[in-house]
Amino acid sequence: MCESALKRALLALPRRLTSWEEREAYALLETAGYTVVDVVRYRPISRSRLFSKAKLEELAEKAKPLRGDEEARIIVYDELRPREYFRIVREARVDAIDRTLLILEIFALHAGSREAKLQIELARLKHQLPVIKEAIRLAKMRELPGFLGPGGYAVDAYYRYMVSRIARIRRELQELRRRREIERAKRRSAGLPHVAIVGYASAGKTTLFNKISGEKKPVGPEYFTTISPKVKATSFDGLRFAVVDTVGFISRIPPEIIEAFHSTLEEAAYADLILYVLDVSEDEYVMTEKLSEGLDTLRRIGVVDRPMIIAANKVDLVRDRSDLERVLNLIEAMAESVYPGLQGVIPVSAATSEGLGRLLCRVATLLRGTAGSMC
Repeated sequence: MCESALKRALLALPRRLTSWEEREAYALLETAGYTVVDVVRYRPISRSRLFSKAKLEELAEKAKPLRGDEEARIIVYDELRPREYFRIVREARVDAIDRTLLILEIFALHAGSREAKLQIELARLKHQLPVIKEAIRLAKMRELPGFLGPGGYAVDAYYRYMVSRIARIRRELQELRRRREIERAKRRSAGLPHVAIVGYASAGKTTLFNKISGEKKPVGPEYFTTISPKVKATSFDGLRFAVVDTVGFISRIPPEIIEAFHSTLEEAAYADLILYVLDVSEDEYVMTEKLSEGLDTLRRIGVVDRPMIIAANKVDLVRDRSDLERVLNLIEAMAESVYPGLQGVIPVSAATSEGLGRLLCRVATLLRGTAGSMC
């Protein structure tokens, strides 16, 4: 994205974040099309109150250059509750969004299917509903900031529209999910076992999907290039199976995202085999943290007993190959301690195809249910 197309943002970062979580925050803002003009670091006062009076004044002072720019935002990389939202916009006179809305903005950039667009809209409406409720309360008290809208009546009417729209979207999504279940059942009745590719955002899932399936789906360093699941039937060693590319995980994935994209994520819960893609070229502590987050996300969506292979991806970028065996053993021990269905860790490079044959051989063996390899 060119510099002139970027939207300006003042970033508010909680001090509890690790260095890699901070890098993730900047990567998410860049993917969403924002350029960070300044940063405010804070320690939350409580769960419902993030900023002290002094910190709020600092935020407002640094937000002054953004006033009057309709696309500019204060981005609070945290869960922003309604009363805190209104404290910020009243003091800074710049609109604010939190981490969940930032992620939904990115999802919207990559949404292609009708289902994905509806899921994003539903998550956004549900997330903003408490803010509108608070706006109604403030309007009745005659405390609603004037720059937020034309007044209490319009806010109340918008709330009723949101409730009605949420109900309509849920009905339409139920129908789309029913069709997805029918399509999945048809593939199964044709004797196609399913392999779901899961993993952290930017771990190389879609690159691996393309290598296995022969597809040419778009890939890139930005987050969430895959929003809707991609399904492709393929063959290896005489075995035909369906491979499914799913949405990537992130740290502390918000509940609204899990709920909205449950139908996408549930492809993993229904799969015959999980292929977990892990970037082993990253620093060890980052890699293990991401593995822990990803396995926790799988548990939250009900994936607890599916056979799983970890594809230790990007070995071509590993600087010290002599240490790779120790890292692979560490990954295996860590995953086995929390996921009993682990069937091994296989080093691969989706970019160069290194180790791909061994990985597919293991996939075919597990899908056939045989004790020995038939490759």
